[in-house]
Amino acid sequence: MVVRVGFLGAGLIAHHHARSLARAGDRVRFVDCFDPDRDRAEGFAAAYGGGVATLVDEIIDAADAVFVCTWTAAHTPLVRAVADAGRAVFCEKPLAVNLAEATTMVEHVLRSGVINQVGLVLRRSPAFRWVAGTLARSGAEVGPVMSIVFRDDQYIPNQGLYDSTWRVEVAKGGSGTLLEHSIHDLDLIRWLMGPVESVSGRTANFHGYDGIEDLAHVQLNGPSGATASLISIWHDLLQRPSQRRVEVFCRRGYFHIEGDWHGPVSYDIGGRTGSLAGEALTAAAAELDGETDNPSVAFIDAVAAGRPAHPDFSVALEAHRLCDAAYRSAAAGGCPIDVD
Repeated sequence: MVVRVGFLGAGLIAHHHARSLARAGDRVRFVDCFDPDRDRAEGFAAAYGGGVATLVDEIIDAADAVFVCTWTAAHTPLVRAVADAGRAVFCEKPLAVNLAEATTMVEHVLRSGVINQVGLVLRRSPAFRWVAGTLARSGAEVGPVMSIVFRDDQYIPNQGLYDSTWRVEVAKGGSGTLLEHSIHDLDLIRWLMGPVESVSGRTANFHGYDGIEDLAHVQLNGPSGATASLISIWHDLLQRPSQRRVEVFCRRGYFHIEGDWHGPVSYDIGGRTGSLAGEALTAAAAELDGETDNPSVAFIDAVAAGRPAHPDFSVALEAHRLCDAAYRSAAAGGCPIDVD
């Protein structure tokens, strides 16, 4: 089956998905794209094929699957329109500017029954897949997860490679580094550590953009006693685009992720130490779970097969719940907040 793909939004992340879809070869055909910036839409169409639409409905009518790659505040009406037309929908993260809107969106999509996936792309990272898979396989050997220390930093994305001015506009982005960037990290922590029952958080604003925090410190507590500490930072060091450093401490095991996609990942599994990176890490992750490291193609494969995609909107909603609890805690001076 050839899947006809349309794009709503033709910015940086849309180009990323389009390039990734090129690996699907003739299983994908680009139809129209839409962007309020006509020149940007025309550049996208020239690069990947298809035409430029003047109306959102033209995209939806022509496609089997639609990628929603706009600023966050525009996700809800576009996702609703795609789902109401019965088309498969891929929505970039975060789903919405707040938990209430994300919840309503997820409920609407689930009622529609369409295949859906969210851009929590690090669920496809060989580094995180290998650690998650090894934890699941080696649980008896390494013991339970005790603590995760997670640092995520990048330069504030209204400059440099990202050049995305909407990310410092509350009306379009909702808030700052925690929601817009570290929604990934909250999802990964929940994946690696397990359920979270309470969250405490602090935020700060050094750049002075109203409502856009550029520093967040979040502690997450699990029912087992396990904890995770997340620091998310937006700075002005242009030589540091999107860097993550993660340490996972178990009773008899340790994992250190330095590169969030290709590693290196260092480990100590019951006294057996080593490191994986690059192609070796990719192969090791695939051996554990049989999955692809290409989230865009994984979505298209699910559409072609008529089966559920992953991670879906329900997975993203759990990360939104953690994010909402962290913001409520920060507003209350950092006191612990139970996760709804």
